Amino acid sequence: MVTGVEDLDRLSLRERFGWWQGGGRLPAAAGESPWLGVVQALTMPLVRELRHPEESAEELSEAEFDRFLRVADEVLSFLEECRLMSGHEVLTRRLALASALAESGISLPDSPLTADRVVRQVIAVVTPDRLAEASRLGPVWTTLESAEILRLRHLKQLIRLALGLRDHLGDTGSAATVSSWLPVCSALP
Repeated sequence: MVTGVEDLDRLSLRERFGWWQGGGRLPAAAGESPWLGVVQALTMPLVRELRHPEESAEELSEAEFDRFLRVADEVLSFLEECRLMSGHEVLTRRLALASALAESGISLPDSPLTADRVVRQVIAVVTPDRLAEASRLGPVWTTLESAEILRLRHLKQLIRLALGLRDHLGDTGSAATVSSWLPVCSALP
């Protein structure tokens, strides 16, 4: 029985995802930190499997990768809805999974974590208004308060991760949009 993250860590990747799909959840009062542990227990080995399948003891099929990626997306949505993880953190984790999937060479065009789908989510967040603000504040970021600097760093993180997916985008419009962010990115802290 899984009552904490340490129990998940003892399970195979198939068992970890089976736990979630079987209705497994942490106790209601668990809080953010244990849930972050659940996300890491699910997504970090999945990223490793996608990037280095030759080192795997589990030999996962494409159907299993597809199922696990869908479950990972479901977990992230659950945590965002329950306010156990910020929208920014959820999006950066989706970008990491999209990157691992893109680099794996596995074709899962219907996955919620394809490069195109996740980059469209980034484009919805990296609005022209945010880019204009970043262009204005980037050069003077050392004079800003900590909260503003953190917002600029979060924006830069999203831009950098999206730029890393450019070569995997099938949508040329999205690729062009992401490419247009490069000058702003270089001005951010």
